[in-house]
Amino acid sequence: MRTWIVEAGEPLPIDAGDRPLRCGILCERLVAAGHQVLWWASTFDHRHKRHRFDQPTTVTVTPGLTLRLLHGPGYSHNVSLKRLLHNRRIAAEFARDNLRCQPRPNLIFCCMPTPELAEKSVEFGRAHHIPVVIDVRDIWPDSYLSFAPQPLRTVGRLALVLEFRRMRRICSDATALTAVSETFLRWALKRAGRARTSLDGVFPLGYPTPPKWTESEEAAAIKRLCADHPIRRDAFVVAFAGVFGASYDLKTVVEAARLMAQRESKSQFVLAGDGGQGARLRERARGLPNVVFTGWLGQESVRALLALSSLGLACYAAPAPQSLPNKPYEYMAAGLPIVSSLRGELGELIEAEKIGLHYVAGDAHSLVSAINTLRVNPKLRQAMGARARRLFDELYSVPVVYGALREHLESLARGAFLDAAVGAGCAPITGHAQTHI
Repeated sequence: MRTWIVEAGEPLPIDAGDRPLRCGILCERLVAAGHQVLWWASTFDHRHKRHRFDQPTTVTVTPGLTLRLLHGPGYSHNVSLKRLLHNRRIAAEFARDNLRCQPRPNLIFCCMPTPELAEKSVEFGRAHHIPVVIDVRDIWPDSYLSFAPQPLRTVGRLALVLEFRRMRRICSDATALTAVSETFLRWALKRAGRARTSLDGVFPLGYPTPPKWTESEEAAAIKRLCADHPIRRDAFVVAFAGVFGASYDLKTVVEAARLMAQRESKSQFVLAGDGGQGARLRERARGLPNVVFTGWLGQESVRALLALSSLGLACYAAPAPQSLPNKPYEYMAAGLPIVSSLRGELGELIEAEKIGLHYVAGDAHSLVSAINTLRVNPKLRQAMGARARRLFDELYSVPVVYGALREHLESLARGAFLDAAVGAGCAPITGHAQTHI
């Protein structure tokens, strides 16, 4: 099977120090199964806000995986006019280059965001009778409106009317819809104006199973981490590892640390990562003895931090649009209970499976209460962590999630769901897209 992956924001196999995310993992699984993959991405590194190359570039990673890197001007802020111009530039470059790209694929798997690339993908697929899967990881433009003050949302919806129309076209013209959660799939199907069929599916983000460490290896990794950062090995470590972005309510985490510093000295809040909120958070936490900022950590250091930690924070802001984000799976893989502010599917999962506690977003006292419940109840904490790891192994590990996604895409490319596609009014799977599997 020849597959095009269209995704321009993830770390690439050529990025040193970054673990593969959804498309990177999917590429590995497809190539391991003997398929040929062309990944359309960008010369611009979204995470570090820098260019990998200064012109369009093609890189052969392995005999089965090639990167086609589209070139745009880049941007310094995620929400900005420059990012919009960048997305439009690489989408135009994709539309121009894909017409010359031979042989054509049996299937296109395009991630949403970005809408510009998704739109060009479904246009190309319909024109050339190639099945296109739109994989929904962000409910754009609804996600943008969720952060706007309530009185401005009606105005914002009017301003984004063309984007809403674009998303309806993308979802309705796609052959199939996949998503990282049931909530996101229902959103996409509503935009498409159709019911769910066997073409569609939910495939969570998942997380790689951490390699097993011996006791000495784990101890050595923790020792290196604590030598580089003022983390106490005897502390009750409350961990967060991720981007300091608008979706996270890290301000409340700092305020919770302030409240706890007044009452006890055993706890330490370790915030690993950086981002747009970084400078303001460091200033807010100035003088707090129980807050540690590590900056970005490598994979081994993150593993060491989670091995040292007592719980993981899924500290999302009240308007955050995420449903089942990546962060909780990382904590589950480490066998940690989750303290989360996110309602919806994640809240339901945590409550049903008893793998953590919920607190009210923006309420530092609520967060302190949840942390203290786990701090003073080690048996409860250990039981939640053990259940979290078992659930991860059963449902959310890379082999489980991406093995199922690979099989789903293979079936789509073979035309196994042709009747369902035609019956649902989707783009039919015909022509050369059914051949050379």
